[in-house]
Amino acid sequence: MSLQKQLVILLLFLFVVLGACGNDKPAPETNIPNVVFAMTNQENKSFQVKHVVKGKDVLIECIVADFPFRKGMNGGHINVYVNGQKIDEVYTAAFMLRGLPTGKHVIRLELVHNDGKITGLSQEFTVTIS
Repeated sequence: MSLQKQLVILLLFLFVVLGACGNDKPAPETNIPNVVFAMTNQENKSFQVKHVVKGKDVLIECIVADFPFRKGMNGGHINVYVNGQKIDEVYTAAFMLRGLPTGKHVIRLELVHNDGKITGLSQEFTVTIS
């Protein structure tokens, strides 16, 4: 086989291979933007709480995406319960419970919009004051 024929065959082969790698991509079978949106909504609905006991006080830090901690319209707050009794409404993401008596205490935090709409997000944890 002559060098010229080999070159022609090689060029045809490359033409076929490169032609198959065009920009025509098949449409995805799933709608990825909806999947991402659903995952984003789930992330926005997460409510994480960190707490530290210092003596008779408990420092609490709440991590919530896109929740408006403020008084008035379009705002929200945290209902704070200690041992099943509501003790406060807090309008900040970080706050301190001061002067808890000695013993075990169940603290429950519930996110609420100021117009009364319940978010359905709450966290509960137990602390021991010595």
